[in-house]
Amino acid sequence: MRKIFVLLITISSYSFAQQLTYNSQYMMNQFLINPAAAGTKNFIPISTSFRQQWAGFNDAPRTQMISAHSKVGENMGVGGILYNDVTGPMRNIGFQGSYSYHLKLNEKSKLAMGLSVSLTQHVLDGSDFILDNNNDQVLNGGKQKSFNPDGCFGLFYFGDRYFAGISVPQLIENKLKFGDNIDNSNRQVRHYYFSGGYKFPVGENFEIEPSVLMKYLPTSPFQFDLNTRLFYKNNLWTGVSYRHNESIVALLGIQRDEFCIGYSYDYTLSTIQNYSVGTHELYLEYQLPKKKKAQVSFD
Repeated sequence: MRKIFVLLITISSYSFAQQLTYNSQYMMNQFLINPAAAGTKNFIPISTSFRQQWAGFNDAPRTQMISAHSKVGENMGVGGILYNDVTGPMRNIGFQGSYSYHLKLNEKSKLAMGLSVSLTQHVLDGSDFILDNNNDQVLNGGKQKSFNPDGCFGLFYFGDRYFAGISVPQLIENKLKFGDNIDNSNRQVRHYYFSGGYKFPVGENFEIEPSVLMKYLPTSPFQFDLNTRLFYKNNLWTGVSYRHNESIVALLGIQRDEFCIGYSYDYTLSTIQNYSVGTHELYLEYQLPKKKKAQVSFD
């Protein structure tokens, strides 16, 4: 029964085109969804996240990510992401390296253009399937691996209180190759993301930040997230997200010196809620201060 359920989980996940790593706290780190956001902070954010989707299900999706990015010189940024994403018998392990160039539009805003390249190893564990055809060379027995390079392009407009971004992951739309066969139904799909947000001051100690993430894939219905976070002195925040037809997300976070901790809980709106106790995600970030250039004195 377990292996049948694993297969159903995998089919369900891919039918909704969830081919990329999933997270609920991307608003804390836009670099996770847009390479153009590399180097847009005045510090070096080094972050990690741990996500357990549909807790209570065996072999439900699990994702771990580590990322860092930094400004280089006056107008450039670089960064990288390591990720491990597991859904039942499928594991995706990879690295993404990014470069961005920043154009100063005026005294308050800049436009960044970014490009990333990635290499992902897709591993399919055939031992987790029950087969009607024992002669199936792809799923019968051991693990099959497929290495796929890809790219992502992004634009990111930002200022002290606002941001707007467009990114297009999986530009190449590679086919996954397991064994000696290439299955067109396992083709990676190009994604189109749009994100934006603005932080409004509310009184002396509070700020509120509404934001949105819209996602379009040719193979699935249009999706969007509506988010709102309330900040207290920029040290504490709470918030809520609505993911269209999928979940409601509660957000909590704290900033202490250079350390930032965020937690989110996704309450599933689909029938999966009858079998799952929700989705948990933990986000940790260390904000490494940038070294200031030494001032030369001739006194």
